Amino acid sequence: MRICLVGGGTAAACLVMALARALGSRDVDLVIVEPSDRLWRGSAYRMDRDEIVVNAPASMMTLVPDDPGHAQRWLAREDGNGAPRPWTQEVFPPRHAYGRYLEESLSQTLEGLTAAGWRVTWLRRRAVSAASDGDKAVVGLDDGGSIRCDHAVLCVGNPSGYDPYELAGHPSYIPRPYPVASALGSVHPSASVAVIGCGLTAVDTVLGLRAQRHQGRITLLSRHGILAAVRRPRQAGRPAVLTPQAVRKRLESPSPPLRWEEVAALAREEALLAGATPGQIAAELSIADWGVRRLRRQLADRAHVQDIDWLQVTTWALITTVHDWWPALAPSDRRRFFRRYHRLWASFTSPMPAATARTLLEMADSGQLHILRGLEDVTSADQGFVVRAHDRAMRADVVICAATAASAARPAAPAGAQELTDSLIRNGSAQHHPDGGLRVEPETGRLLGQGGRPQQSLLALGHLTSGTHYYISGIPMLVWRSEAIAKTLTTGTPTSAAPTPPNLLAP
Repeated sequence: MRICLVGGGTAAACLVMALARALGSRDVDLVIVEPSDRLWRGSAYRMDRDEIVVNAPASMMTLVPDDPGHAQRWLAREDGNGAPRPWTQEVFPPRHAYGRYLEESLSQTLEGLTAAGWRVTWLRRRAVSAASDGDKAVVGLDDGGSIRCDHAVLCVGNPSGYDPYELAGHPSYIPRPYPVASALGSVHPSASVAVIGCGLTAVDTVLGLRAQRHQGRITLLSRHGILAAVRRPRQAGRPAVLTPQAVRKRLESPSPPLRWEEVAALAREEALLAGATPGQIAAELSIADWGVRRLRRQLADRAHVQDIDWLQVTTWALITTVHDWWPALAPSDRRRFFRRYHRLWASFTSPMPAATARTLLEMADSGQLHILRGLEDVTSADQGFVVRAHDRAMRADVVICAATAASAARPAAPAGAQELTDSLIRNGSAQHHPDGGLRVEPETGRLLGQGGRPQQSLLALGHLTSGTHYYISGIPMLVWRSEAIAKTLTTGTPTSAAPTPPNLLAP
């Protein structure tokens, strides 16, 4: 079997590990098409400051779903400086350390596969086209060559360069803050900095500025002013109402089409069953509770988490069922979800460590960090920028974009892969999804071509599938979807009935 992976970042790393488990004893020719000079780390786990840490427990970051301690054991070894790095429920390692885990795990796995007879080739080329050819796939390269294979899996990463206010080219505009060690190095210590966004990227931006002893005012700006939530202590509760089995049974019934209100009602029932009060649910869903006040409340609330935490149980219930209910929702329901709940979803599913939250609160209490909601516009001025929010104007010396658009407003692929996706659309092997990315068969990851027919030899993993799946962020989801794709390539059958790995996806 010949498999071509288009892309060599973190998604591809997760898929290689899954393929090794599923196809380890088979005769496999694996071709990796990746133009950069380094494999597996992607953009998130490259060398950077120690202050930029992963934001999840070790069991959620393992590359081996049947072995929750795999990443923990690797990091517990002495690093190059002779000191073990802690990774607990409260202390998280630097992202670059996790990047080394990715590289070393993949190196060891590929060595074993090569010894077992696999042929592994890394082509430092850019894929510019792909198409079905009978029961095969053909991937075209930028040097004019091509690869004919049984299966091509597109793992091209996330688009970057989101520029909502068209500020690109301004000398004091930073379109992406990673890696913070170099991206933020030119910011003067006394500069007034405006950061567009309130999610984890914005939080990393603040931590990066603080690490280089920034003294000037820092303002986080967004429409809602809702920061990434504060990660709660790990607990033992499990969903009982909103489960994959219950959602699939509902979708198989002759009842009317599933609506978002029905999913929300099940989530509310789950929360109440796990011990939530109506007031607690209302507080977390209220966009009137925002900024520093919300951060302070969430830090205080986590001190009272019991063995069963309603917020974690409910978040887990939504995460482990979203791949079933999201594709079933009507377009009008999905648009309503984007407008009202997208920011809250991102907050709960991508929380920050409590130690990070305490740092932000300390900076806010000192008067250095501010959060402003109702962002309307950012324009360049004679010196710096003018930011407008709720009829209020403020000036900033530097603007940093740490926000990403909702899937539907983003391009289907990174700039370097746009030619590739355009070719798939032109030759009928793929369709754009109205909510972002390309249409895929939910269970298998196969691209849907003209007329909605699954392409047996063309699949996608990661951001390209975000319109179909909505939530595909982070290692746990990449590992889970990689398992589904590996099973598809092994058996040719869908994996919708496969149970979700509980230890991997639990918040």
